[in-house]
Amino acid sequence: MPYPQSQLPLPQDQLPPTIRHQGQPRLPRLYPPQSPRLSSSQQLLFRLDPEGPPKDAVKDLAEYWGSKYNWREVEKSINKDYKHYATTVPGNGNYSAPIPIHFVHERSKNSKATPLLLLHGWSSTHLEWRKVFPKLSKNFHAVAIDLPGYGFSPAPIKPGLGAKEQAIAFDALMQQLGYKKYGVVSTDLGWIYGSAMTEYILARAEQCKTTQEENEYLAGLNEFSTKHFAYASVQSQKPGLLAGILSDSPVGTAAGLWDLKEGSSDGVEPTQEEAVTDGFVTWIQDTYGSIRSYSIGEAAIPTTKKSNVPTAVTTWGNEKGRFPGLRKVPLTPKSWLEPLVSLVYYKKHTGGGHYSAWTKPDDWTADVKEFFFSL
Repeated sequence: MPYPQSQLPLPQDQLPPTIRHQGQPRLPRLYPPQSPRLSSSQQLLFRLDPEGPPKDAVKDLAEYWGSKYNWREVEKSINKDYKHYATTVPGNGNYSAPIPIHFVHERSKNSKATPLLLLHGWSSTHLEWRKVFPKLSKNFHAVAIDLPGYGFSPAPIKPGLGAKEQAIAFDALMQQLGYKKYGVVSTDLGWIYGSAMTEYILARAEQCKTTQEENEYLAGLNEFSTKHFAYASVQSQKPGLLAGILSDSPVGTAAGLWDLKEGSSDGVEPTQEEAVTDGFVTWIQDTYGSIRSYSIGEAAIPTTKKSNVPTAVTTWGNEKGRFPGLRKVPLTPKSWLEPLVSLVYYKKHTGGGHYSAWTKPDDWTADVKEFFFSL
């Protein structure tokens, strides 16, 4: 059975001295050029470079982490915002070992409220839902997990924990909590839709049968896949290599995640504290567990028949993002989704970006409520 945690499962002895004294990181000599920023704020207001964050950005982030960042204060804040639990569910399918899961859970005062399971993507954790969790729990029994290998959920101890096995494990968790019927809210699945639809859509494009909306989306996908998606190739092909590099560099981990998040968040800037916390929560678990999910996930690209489960999709543009070519890539066309699912709710937002629960928590919550209340 799940048991409550009064604190995040992070012992003091897992806080290495290097984190507290990381003010002078070793950075490559050849590096993206410097850029102006507002030193009076704690935001990372840097001009992004396609090659990565400027040298001064990483240096300032390291200095902030080493001299000002206080994990224990952040930890208190997270514990105040969430009720933390941990449990173990049985293995299944190709994975026979027990599956430990860290999750946060808040029951609504309304006993008839709909249970919701929130599933984050990469690179993220249960913290992605921090701004919307209090809003959801007024109307829903909200459950948000850390996927295995992310945040505070231990990584798999052997191969075999694929998408199907994880789905069964997450259902077991919900059943354990007493939720026989529940809704699922997920993000970061656009790449699955795109991969599943590639043959169908590209064949239509070659025959000049695509709409203007689809052509704009295809152009955005091409821009993303050729100029901004290199990390996915490395993570799916050589996860151990990249994890070995990042495991030795907490600042490098934080800088990489900041670069990814800032470039896809519709111009919304993470604070230094947010950037460090994202990096730390990813790094402390050992980055291999989350990075490896890309190699596992390739086998999960949908190839089955259309789902009959009532499904809602909201798309969030990157209108104010740093890279003009990516402004429409999050706007998955309705015509791409209809062959896959029973699409009963579809809404398009011009802004919000990839992390819309963080950038536009009120709009995100309103969409979730509108869909589930209509069922």
